[in-house]
Amino acid sequence: MKTLRIVAACAVALVAGQAWAQAQPATTETATVQPAQDVGGVTDMSRSAAGAPMGLTRQQVYQDLLRSQQSGEQSRLQDLYHGQ
Repeated sequence: MKTLRIVAACAVALVAGQAWAQAQPATTETATVQPAQDVGGVTDMSRSAAGAPMGLTRQQVYQDLLRSQQSGEQSRLQDLYHGQ
């Protein structure tokens, strides 16, 4: 008999919890993140459409390589890590 009471109490708690969770208003963070481009806002070009940071382009990586070679940074790192 006690088991039946425990099962009934758990069922009531589960139903009440579900009803309370559905009564709460949903919060959205999209309204505060960025203005939408389709309503005239300007999007952040350093982020993808999903909001993740975008990586560097091949041109940017190549320019960084050239700068490190010209400044001598690449050779200093080569000496520091012994070519590994």
